[in-house]
Amino acid sequence: MKLKCYSVGDVDTRSSAADTAGVRPRMNRLYQTSTMAALLDAVYDGETTLDELLMHGNFGLGTFNGLDGEMIVNDSVIHQFRADGQAGRVPGDLKTPFACVTFFNPEKEYMIDTAQDKEGFEAIVDQLVNNPNLFAAVRFTGMFERVETRTVFCQCRPYPPMLEVVARQPTMQLGASTGTMLGFRTPGYMQGVNVAGYHLHFLTEDGRRGGHVTDYAVLKGRLEVGVISDVEIQLPRTEQFARANLSPENIHEAIRVAEGG
Repeated sequence: MKLKCYSVGDVDTRSSAADTAGVRPRMNRLYQTSTMAALLDAVYDGETTLDELLMHGNFGLGTFNGLDGEMIVNDSVIHQFRADGQAGRVPGDLKTPFACVTFFNPEKEYMIDTAQDKEGFEAIVDQLVNNPNLFAAVRFTGMFERVETRTVFCQCRPYPPMLEVVARQPTMQLGASTGTMLGFRTPGYMQGVNVAGYHLHFLTEDGRRGGHVTDYAVLKGRLEVGVISDVEIQLPRTEQFARANLSPENIHEAIRVAEGG
């Protein structure tokens, strides 16, 4: 796996040059801004705009500056879920403190036609990827028996730690619904840099509701998987990031709680 880390001050013009020249973007390559450990330590302001994010991928998830809700990116359209669970599109000049995107190119497809809970669904994906040490982009489009989501509130300075925020976050229970669930499976050794395991967001078919997925059961639909072995991480050069504790004790448990595991 190729892993490149660089800071905002470093120059990397490959994406913009490729766009200008009409070159096909690099498919199934994960682009990430900042780290999950930084988000845990209340680094809620980033420097990457949504327009810049879309230069690196048309599929993914994240959050917005000030921890202002959850983000889902599907087919180059960015939706924002606020704390009431309502979804809406957002302007390209908004910024993100943490996001992961890729140009999604499904390498494997699987039609699910029997009900699967969270564990059963993940077992199918794991079997399709057949490599625990690689990333995977995952999208399921179809019918759900139920979906449990949560969405964080927008925060004001001085920012509280993320675990304090999620302790007060609202959760929503959606019954039978149709929509899209997408995100990434991250190998365990990347915990803290990203979220080890599955990190998924949900959007209803009408585009009005959704959020960060904490539990679910699917009924039937199409599962698409892209295996990722090329990763690029953009680290901010902000004062907030420089002061962050990126190696806290019990980071595995902290991320589990933050992600609703």
